[in-house]
Amino acid sequence: MTLLEQIPRTVGAITLAAGAALVAAPGVTTRALHIEGEEAALRLVGAADLALVPGLLLGRPRWPWMAAPAALNLAQAGWLAGAARRSDDPARARGAAAALAALTLVDGPAAVALRRAGA
Repeated sequence: MTLLEQIPRTVGAITLAAGAALVAAPGVTTRALHIEGEEAALRLVGAADLALVPGLLLGRPRWPWMAAPAALNLAQAGWLAGAARRSDDPARARGAAAALAALTLVDGPAAVALRRAGA
């Protein structure tokens, strides 16, 4: 397996950890971002992440499974940017939204490269 083909597995492992943490204990993140009251929404974010894990770890071809988190990151970043308006510390939530959006700069090009490679 090439380094390029390893990327979805790495993203899958990270997504598994993040999704599980958000589903199991969303309050940790809501408190850190000062968006208390958004626990149910963060559980949904985590569940959406977890839905991608089987494809990221085992899916063939791999490229659609890398395109999926690229799109999901943007959707989640948009939600988080909206939640920042309700935050006691909007800069933290906006920073987290920007970080999620930035992940698309990795996932998107990886999906394109995998597609071109036929993987």
